[in-house]
Amino acid sequence: MPEEFQIGEREEHLITVDWKMVAKRMTVELGGQTMFDKGNFFSPFTRKFHVDVGTSETHKVEVSAGPFSPIKVLVDGKPAQCML
Repeated sequence: MPEEFQIGEREEHLITVDWKMVAKRMTVELGGQTMFDKGNFFSPFTRKFHVDVGTSETHKVEVSAGPFSPIKVLVDGKPAQCML
C-alpha cells in the first residue's frame, strides 16, 4: 500500500512512496508525477532516492527502502510523518 508524506509549510507538496517488497519495486511520486521507478531490487542493501522539493521553500528529501527495512522519508535530515 502506498504511503503519503506532506512536505513543506507555505509551499506544500505531496510525496507518495509505493514499496512492493515481494516485487522488489519502489515508485516515488511528487505531486502525481513519477520521480523514481526502479525494480529488481536483488541487492540486500537499502536503496536511496534524493530530490530537492520546492522553489520558494526548498527541502532536501531522501526516500529509502530495502528488503529488510521499511520506507523511510527524511526531510532536511529529519524523519517525515506518514499521512494516514
